[in-house]
Formats: sequence, C-alpha cells, structure tokens
Amino acid sequence: MDKDKIVGNLNSLFEIRKDFYNFFDTHMPKIENTDVFDFKNSKPLNAEEVYKLFNKYDYAIRKLLPSIYKAYEIDMEKDLKKDF
Repeated sequence: MDKDKIVGNLNSLFEIRKDFYNFFDTHMPKIENTDVFDFKNSKPLNAEEVYKLFNKYDYAIRKLLPSIYKAYEIDMEKDLKKDF
C-alpha cells in the first residue's frame, strides 16, 4: 500500500475517532470545569448508535493493519496471539 493510501486511511480513522468523541460530548455530561465525562450522572446511551460508531472505527483500523504488518514484517500467524 502506498503512502497516500495509508495517509488517507489514517485521516479517515482520525475523523471517525472525532465522531466518536462528538457522540460522547453530545450524550454525556462532563464534570463541572473539566473535560472529564461524568459517568455517574450520564443517561443510558443508545447501544445501537454506540455500536455503529464503534464498527466504523474498527473497520478503519482494520484497513490499516495490512500496511502495518507489511511495514514491520509482522506475520499474523506466528507473531499475533489471535485472542482478540
């Protein structure tokens, strides 16, 4: 995979990550005068919405993995535990 494709995939990953945090910012309060989410006072999140965002994020990561494996000569069968 060439550099332009990898950079495009990275930018996509970062955009989806931003969407994830925007979702949290919209649906969860923060502790006063901080950027820390206030989980104690948060309302339940819509599991389907969270899953859809996670699935996009996971897909973006998986698109990058072949390039990372190749760049660092990682053999999926030999080097990775596969317990994920």
